[in-house]
Amino acid sequence: MTQFWKAAAPGSRFPVNVELIAETVSASRFPSDRIKAIKGGAIPDFDGALYPIDDPRNGWAIIYNKTDVSLERQRFTIAHEFGHYLAHRHLLPNGVECDEKVVTQRSGKGIEKEADEFAASLLMPFDDFKARIPADAKPSLDDLGAAAEHYGVSLTATALRWLEYTERRAVFMVSRDGGARWAKSSEPAFKSGRFFRTVRETYMLPEASCAVNGNFDDMGRASATHPPGVWFPEETEEFCICSKKHDLTLTILHLPKSFRWLGPAEPVEPDTFDRFMSGGR
Repeated sequence: MTQFWKAAAPGSRFPVNVELIAETVSASRFPSDRIKAIKGGAIPDFDGALYPIDDPRNGWAIIYNKTDVSLERQRFTIAHEFGHYLAHRHLLPNGVECDEKVVTQRSGKGIEKEADEFAASLLMPFDDFKARIPADAKPSLDDLGAAAEHYGVSLTATALRWLEYTERRAVFMVSRDGGARWAKSSEPAFKSGRFFRTVRETYMLPEASCAVNGNFDDMGRASATHPPGVWFPEETEEFCICSKKHDLTLTILHLPKSFRWLGPAEPVEPDTFDRFMSGGR
């Protein structure tokens, strides 16, 4: 990914100027069908899209929703669509539209998963991210919030990025009115059976949880260490923050590191760049 910054934004790395990078890289590498427009607007049905301008040979446009959507989420959406442009545009002559669930929850499959992985790598490269939050660290939401500000992305995006490589057993959850909208476990947590099924049913949070009892401070934060039986059959640390603007509560659950976990294989950033650049041919 360093090649992107050298090409488009020397001397200024974070937050990544994703629009400048998309326009500069496409113009220099693929001038015959470059990205000619990146525009935001009121789009009720999806978060972002990549469209050909009349004909793919005339260039491409990235469109993103900016109504009631944070600037941080808009940036991730643009990066996601840029990933589609680099790797998938020849597979999608009519373009592609991406909904909120795919972009925000990183729950897509196939080309949507690939575009999400590219966006996360571009905005939050592993080398820098892991230097800020090591694989064995136990971050609070404040720690992840500081990383979110550094990268210019949402708190949710940083939490999901951290879950990709952490050696700890942890769960991130987004809830409303005491019910989990969705949840994501780290690989060590998932392999030890610590996850929540939220796709086909609503998981109701424990009454004793911070997210439910509403004992938040003036900043909308709450934390507690719960005994076995509240969240899981073992002691669980809970950190949560309530967003009144979006009527959502974000929760991180930390579980004891009770077994050895070697972690996933180290990602190699140049492979990500090379794969997406070759996909644009």
